[in-house]
Amino acid sequence: MQVREEVRGAVTILTPHGDLDVTTLASFEARIDRILAGGARLLLWDLDEVGLLPSTAAGFLLQTARRVQEAGGRMALAGGSPHVLGTLRTMGVLDVFRTFATRADALNAIEPV
Repeated sequence: MQVREEVRGAVTILTPHGDLDVTTLASFEARIDRILAGGARLLLWDLDEVGLLPSTAAGFLLQTARRVQEAGGRMALAGGSPHVLGTLRTMGVLDVFRTFATRADALNAIEPV
């Protein structure tokens, strides 16, 4: 799994490519630690390139959202295939996140003016 990380203004954008599964989550946890320790408080996950998002990955996103919120920040999700969004909906966590159809929509909504 590869993840592009970019900073646009005050927003850190993570774009995973491939399957977000249990074998890749440990490296993501360390990455989130580093991002939050660096002072980032606005986190956007662009899910357009994610193929598989099992329940463990949905739980990880929920845990990450809580960590970001505890640090005084906000997290949002953009894009995502019907399968990815269906997994989040089935687990009952889709409504927990601010979700947007596109990265541009998300940036317009969460980026400070």
